[in-house]
Amino acid sequence: MLALSQPALEERLTAGPRPRHVVLGVNNFCNLRCVMCDVGTGNAETNFGANLMGARTRVMPWKLFQLIADDMAAFCPEAHLGFAFTEPLAWRPLGDALAYASGLGLHATVTTNGLLLPKRAAEFASGRCRSLFVSLDGPAALHDRIRRHVGSFARAVEGIRAVAALEGAPEISVFCTISEYNVGHLKTFLADMSDLPLKQVGLIHNNFVTPALANEHNALYGATYPATASNSFESDPTTIDVARLADELADIRAATWPFAVTIHPDRTSEADLDIYYHHPAQFIGRRCHDAFRILMVDADGESVPVHGRCYRFPIANIRDAGLEGIWKHSSIEALRTTLAEAGGLLPACSRCCGGFGT
Repeated sequence: MLALSQPALEERLTAGPRPRHVVLGVNNFCNLRCVMCDVGTGNAETNFGANLMGARTRVMPWKLFQLIADDMAAFCPEAHLGFAFTEPLAWRPLGDALAYASGLGLHATVTTNGLLLPKRAAEFASGRCRSLFVSLDGPAALHDRIRRHVGSFARAVEGIRAVAALEGAPEISVFCTISEYNVGHLKTFLADMSDLPLKQVGLIHNNFVTPALANEHNALYGATYPATASNSFESDPTTIDVARLADELADIRAATWPFAVTIHPDRTSEADLDIYYHHPAQFIGRRCHDAFRILMVDADGESVPVHGRCYRFPIANIRDAGLEGIWKHSSIEALRTTLAEAGGLLPACSRCCGGFGT
């Protein structure tokens, strides 16, 4: 990949004065066992698995959350506060945290598998949460099989309806990770979603690292930013029938839906899908954006590089450095420099969501 020009390099080396997103890992466990996720398959030794499950503290203490929220209000009040990992609805103080963040004027969002949504729906009332993102994997029986929990689809749908009925409810979107299990069922899934009050349904090409790609990366960067295989254990994205997927995505694009339908990254032709799934070492984006706009903090208060899908290396604890100190920490600056000098992406970044785009 060509190196960036000097002006572009200097631009990329300078992270914005404030992060745009602060993502919280409020616990280190999940209540579902998704077959295409390192957490669901128990692969805690991978970068993705360790970033989500590696905290020594099972749940984020309330005082730590308050410290983070107060720090955001002082340092980056316009940033979005994302409750995303590992399953925020399994964190008991979530409702109080949403209220606390709202009181500080922060823009809070929640990403969930929806299993506990009926039980906790009322906590999303009164504008305390701006956007609710629910992760589903296909029609009911298929979703339940992928998540390995019978009834999980029905509970998520029940929860979506309950939240939407609240006064001051957040906008609700559903996101579906494309896998070899649900190709051929995506259009049916969208039809099943059509009677729900949704803003958007997003179809997401799986973020994954194959063992071969990890080895290729580590030959160059393993000493500093070691890569591991990820999301490729009980699910193998390279086996996806790209011709069938291309036909299905074309049908979806040609249809009319009551909500916005997005495909991320926007790869729908058989040729593009062949590159995405069968040639994962080939870049489809040009540079990482997330290293210059996102921070993540886990349940211990340790900062995770960028977000859960990034490389795992020591940075600092927010109790010691604060958000501003982490944002400008030498370890993060070094990663940004390495990315820029490499032309924007490292080998194992090729199928990370942070590298999609221009």
